[in-house]
Amino acid sequence: MHRRKLLSCLLAVLALSLIGMQAQAATVQQLNLAQMVSRAERIFRGTVLTIHEGKIDAGGAELPTVTYRIRVDEAFKGTYQDVKGMQIAEITMLGKLKTNQTANTRSLPLIDLPKLQVGQDYLLLTTQPSAIGLSTPVGLGQGAFRVTGKAGQELAVNENHNLGLFKNMGGISSGVVPQNGGGPLPYTALAALIQDLVD
Repeated sequence: MHRRKLLSCLLAVLALSLIGMQAQAATVQQLNLAQMVSRAERIFRGTVLTIHEGKIDAGGAELPTVTYRIRVDEAFKGTYQDVKGMQIAEITMLGKLKTNQTANTRSLPLIDLPKLQVGQDYLLLTTQPSAIGLSTPVGLGQGAFRVTGKAGQELAVNENHNLGLFKNMGGISSGVVPQNGGGPLPYTALAALIQDLVD
């Protein structure tokens, strides 16, 4: 019995370290738009409908998760659930909505995954779910673009402030790329570039 418990704990630690290493590699490696599009299983624009915390079993341990349910308003790549005539995407990420600051509570050293907000509009490029059902935006915050502004004049910016988004990508119109190499982009221009890369 003791041996079985020890094996379960070791498997859980291994699962956590693998998830952490993959996520850390994604944070360190800056990806351009073409790389993100090629690595994404799904690319879509949508509005977050609900967020809920949960747990998932991995190697005999329970890991905290956050699941985002998103109404898909514009699909570029991938398949989605059809719920009453509406396309829906669900993304389950490792983590918690709030970090516990109490000194006597041990918490997992989890990576800082993008935190989406209910009612907010996003353009998301998401990875294929892992064997245990976890997914993230490609390159973590690089693949999560917040979309804001009036209809037809929306701007899109990722958690990396769009830095390096067009690095080593020839043939991009200079009118699309901000002069300082970062900053919000017109959503329509970004969507057109993604559609070209998907096609």
